[in-house]
Amino acid sequence: MQNYLKTVFWDYPNLNTPENIRKVMQEARDKNQKETINWIMTRFLERGRVRDTALFFRPKEIKEALDSLKLSFRAKRRWKRLLEVYGDID
Repeated sequence: MQNYLKTVFWDYPNLNTPENIRKVMQEARDKNQKETINWIMTRFLERGRVRDTALFFRPKEIKEALDSLKLSFRAKRRWKRLLEVYGDID
């Protein structure tokens, strides 16, 4: 089975498993480290599959952060459209 998280975090091998990402995310949320959360979200929105992104971020959370993230035009347009169509699913 292919590990699609390697596509998102190809340069961070310690973040190639869901368990490790959850651990880092939980620690960042506990310490209110928005920069870390936004960095991880940006990586997912740029390089990740929707199904993998949905494991770690709710649509509302993405929608609230979308305009403040440094994303490519393509990624921002893609996610705005996805949220427009599926954004109420939480």
